[in-house]
Amino acid sequence: MIVKSFNLHNHRYTTEELLVNHLRAIVFDLDGTLIHSKIDFMKMKQRMINILEENGIPEGVLTPKETTVVTLEKTENLWNRAGKPEKERIEVRSQLNEVMNEEELDVIPRITEVEGAAAALRDLKEMGYKLAILTRSHYAYAVEALEKIEAHEYFEVILGRDETPRPKPYPEALGHTVKLLGLKMDEIVFVGDNHIDFQSAENSGCAFIGVRTGSRHRDPWAGQEPEVQIESVAKLPEYMQGLNSN
Repeated sequence: MIVKSFNLHNHRYTTEELLVNHLRAIVFDLDGTLIHSKIDFMKMKQRMINILEENGIPEGVLTPKETTVVTLEKTENLWNRAGKPEKERIEVRSQLNEVMNEEELDVIPRITEVEGAAAALRDLKEMGYKLAILTRSHYAYAVEALEKIEAHEYFEVILGRDETPRPKPYPEALGHTVKLLGLKMDEIVFVGDNHIDFQSAENSGCAFIGVRTGSRHRDPWAGQEPEVQIESVAKLPEYMQGLNSN
């Protein structure tokens, strides 16, 4: 478990102290945090790898067992070494994006809510928090998913992978989110279900709350468990009320 502390105005705060004293907005991941999606990630990643291998990436270098973050980072590094022209990179990136969009939008009818998520979002909104979505999924997928669980109305900001300068886990993602909310990094908490979300918060210097509603088939934190974890976003209003009453 990682115990996080923050230096603010020459004072050291734990994560929970920061949440009590400074929190004004909550930024949520989407898949595994607010919704259960049926995206076939192995199929999606293999389709992406096929495109990359057709465009010069050596066979066997990439594997669908790795995250898309790792796959895309490896690809960019290989392109840099090979001196691949930016015009060609843009075309391949566009093809990859189309694959991700197709696979995501195809599962919209089968999306289900993490039990109690919409009610929790309503309660948090009524408690006065600004709410935002930051996802590596497509914007249209995020909007349709939130509409399906009847939670779209609670969010002031919804950002997909193309709406930030760089996606999670790069610091620009949460940095852009905070800017649109009109807040500072120490005034938000990011809520997510896996190590990419946690890494995004770490890279950006903001507080993080982990939820245990993501994949049960692997270690979601990649061996680096966050300090604050709750069972589900459904428990978040109760958790926040408990902090504020102490």
